[in-house]
Amino acid sequence: MASGKAGRTDYGKWDKVTADLVAETEDEEKKEIEEQKKALGLDGKYARSAAEAEERKKAQEVLKAKETLERYQNREKQVMTEFKNLLGPPPTDTNNKNGFAEEVKTGEPSIVRISRDMVDAGKRVVTVADTSGNSLSDCIVLTQDLSHLESKMAANAANPNLKPKSYEGDAENEVVEEKQPKHRIIYGLIKAFFSNVHNCTIHIKCKIISGTIELSHCKNVNIQIHKDATVATIQADLCEDITIDFKDAPSSKNTAILPGQPKLYWGDDKDDRIFHAGVKAMRVRVFRDDFMESETVADYLKDGAEQVGNATPEEFQFVTSVVDGKLITEKVIRVGASTGRNVRAMTQREMDEEQVTREKAAAMAIEKAEEMIRFEQKNPNSGNKKKSPNPDAKNIEDDAVEEIYASMTAGEIKLIVDECEQNKTRGNEAFQAGEYGQAILLYSLSLDKSDELPDKATPGAKQLFRRDLVLSNRAACFLKLGQHEKALDDAKRAQEIEPTNIKAIFRRGLSLHAMGRYEEALPILAEAHKMEPKNKQIKQALQFAEVRMTQELRKRQGM
Repeated sequence: MASGKAGRTDYGKWDKVTADLVAETEDEEKKEIEEQKKALGLDGKYARSAAEAEERKKAQEVLKAKETLERYQNREKQVMTEFKNLLGPPPTDTNNKNGFAEEVKTGEPSIVRISRDMVDAGKRVVTVADTSGNSLSDCIVLTQDLSHLESKMAANAANPNLKPKSYEGDAENEVVEEKQPKHRIIYGLIKAFFSNVHNCTIHIKCKIISGTIELSHCKNVNIQIHKDATVATIQADLCEDITIDFKDAPSSKNTAILPGQPKLYWGDDKDDRIFHAGVKAMRVRVFRDDFMESETVADYLKDGAEQVGNATPEEFQFVTSVVDGKLITEKVIRVGASTGRNVRAMTQREMDEEQVTREKAAAMAIEKAEEMIRFEQKNPNSGNKKKSPNPDAKNIEDDAVEEIYASMTAGEIKLIVDECEQNKTRGNEAFQAGEYGQAILLYSLSLDKSDELPDKATPGAKQLFRRDLVLSNRAACFLKLGQHEKALDDAKRAQEIEPTNIKAIFRRGLSLHAMGRYEEALPILAEAHKMEPKNKQIKQALQFAEVRMTQELRKRQGM
């Protein structure tokens, strides 16, 4: 028998030994059970049936979509300006089963204008929430001068809230940069949200960079999109008695129109659309020169919303758009995803049209291949001469043939690439203006959208969109804000995608230098200097790194 202090038995020790033995036995039993499950395929690592595999795949897609949405929401919160109770308090009438305040007559209408002096330069996502007017005569106006948003920031100075960190050893601040343009490029709001707004008219008169506004839980509201606005997409959820008027409003593709080309109005492009779910009595009207050209009324119950799985009829998605000159409402059959496939929410009509296009393209490709074979059989000595097997081939309807890349047409790829380029350009504008936080948001939006391209899942494939350039630019923003680890990650990713990206290599070296990792920074900066020996910034950074390394070695030797 073991002895404790003063000759007594140490029961505490025996209790511990017993507990350890019990725990060890339980662990062994658990391991045996897990091994048995694994042998039987019941450990959960692999699906036990095709149905379970399909369910797991769906769950993973839902989780990925949720994570993507959360990333967007977190970024938007960082750049959001919120306005509440602009016209009056939100509805509190508990007797109203819908919780909406009813419209009442009043004397003088209220008009609230949101202008650039009310919006911080670094917070350009505007939210109007929890307010109710007395009638449609009460107005909220997003004024035209929001398109400028320049009063909060001079062209040569950064917003105080976004001022880059500066401290000893910060390599990015030691390097003398090339002079930026004296005048910044002007742009407007990123996005606009309207939530729990009632009994008023909302005038959109400014540029919306993303081309998107969102409405939720609104009633008896008239939204008017004017000619200077750039709203291509509207998402409306759980709203009632709303009217959306496009008054000479431009199309989403109008920014790409070259001088001399005709202006495109909202509805002229297939991506000018209104998505809605759980919306009752929504009237949509398109005006040209004060004349109404087209009108429709959408109602989720009358339009045939149905329960799908666990999703209620209120969650059933519809889309309203202009088709052959008329406004129509259709069910969304295929919801957009970020998997490189099904990137665009589509209706049954659009899916049928896409299928016809694919079948026509495949048939014509086979026909051309057969013509080439017949041509080679008739002309065995033609060798490798590049000659058309059919002189009349130009008469074939080439417009109907599109390149298919991983189940995506060239047209679909172009739409995604165009959006990526737009966000990259706007990110560059924000960087030049010193708005590094906003630039990071725009670069991130560009990168997230590029994940929908099919080359993402094909290692070594040629980039359909230069992600390495955007990653390198975002690394520069992180450097400016003193977030050197994030800058290093982006620079490394950019160099992995494109090993010859000199800016990525340079910013990778700067990040390491700023983190005090001089031994790692030196060979990378030397590599960048070798690639561009006349670049003064790279030469300076290399010299600073060498100085810091020498100082570090002296400190070590003195210890």
